[in-house]
Amino acid sequence: MKHLRKLIAWLAVHLGAAGLMRLWVNHYRAKKTSSGELEFPFIKARREASAQILAYHRVNDERDPFFPATPVEFFKQQMEYVADKYTVCTLDEVVQMLPTGDLPDNAIVITLDDGYKDNYVYAFPILKRLKLPAIIFLATDPIDSRRCLWHDRVFSAFRETRVPVLENFCFNGRDYLLQTLAQKCTALNSVLKFLWSLEDDAKTQEIDRLRDKLGLVEEPDGDSLMLNWTEIREMVVHSIAFGSHTMTHPILSKISCERAKREIEESKKIIEANINSCVRHFAYPVGRREDLSVPAKRMLRDAGYECAVTSIFGSNSSEQDCFELRRATPWDQDIDSFALRLSYFKFLS
Repeated sequence: MKHLRKLIAWLAVHLGAAGLMRLWVNHYRAKKTSSGELEFPFIKARREASAQILAYHRVNDERDPFFPATPVEFFKQQMEYVADKYTVCTLDEVVQMLPTGDLPDNAIVITLDDGYKDNYVYAFPILKRLKLPAIIFLATDPIDSRRCLWHDRVFSAFRETRVPVLENFCFNGRDYLLQTLAQKCTALNSVLKFLWSLEDDAKTQEIDRLRDKLGLVEEPDGDSLMLNWTEIREMVVHSIAFGSHTMTHPILSKISCERAKREIEESKKIIEANINSCVRHFAYPVGRREDLSVPAKRMLRDAGYECAVTSIFGSNSSEQDCFELRRATPWDQDIDSFALRLSYFKFLS
């Protein structure tokens, strides 16, 4: 089935159907009910242009099953494709054009979250060569501190453990076998869902308990994993913008208003002081609908941000709240499927 899908995608691209689809989805979109279900006749005219925002995290060839990255060659092919077929905009440009709907056809924005060093080592040379703008949303606490983000403490625990069973953890104190890679990945997914459900202090305690149960003593080295300010300043010179992703990557709806305000405001000040430029854009950690909150949106506006991006699927037109911008993650690892999926994503949103 996978090979059949790739063949269909190849035929569509090389027979010209992909180009027709890009034109078609600029004028038509899926017709849906208020609950998001497709509704007959399933298609309706698009009233105005919309912008897509691509969301990446890591770009490398490590093939880490616990935190999958976009392989370097695939990222290169994807960037070459959008450079050729799309109008790649800065997030600033899209936010300025959204209120009037005066967006170019095939407008697209490239974003990367968290601030991993591989963004500098692998993604940046590709973006620079193609002269493509992008924005990286930084979680500031790990920068030049040797600390790492909480989810990297979880990933490294499952990556490094030699314990055969994780006992009495997660919902209802479950046990998880860890004897195969597939079992570890299943356990990791359950653990992440559990941790996302917790208030931040409880989450930190549970991560400490997890690492203890999995026999981990040493913490992962954030310096080798995350960007430093020298690398960040070099990228600024070459059309890479930076936004805030908080300081420590907490889920904002799971922390106090006082803590959220500090994460929102201080991360902005830290980045601005280090790059000597105004920070206007924010990315919600995790970024699901349940991770957003009305108080957080108010704090973002008060702090001087102009927009915030989520991980909620969709594209963006003038009707979209600029503090709930939609994004999509392109997971296809062949360029023909990637090309079709971009059009399919736009049709659905």
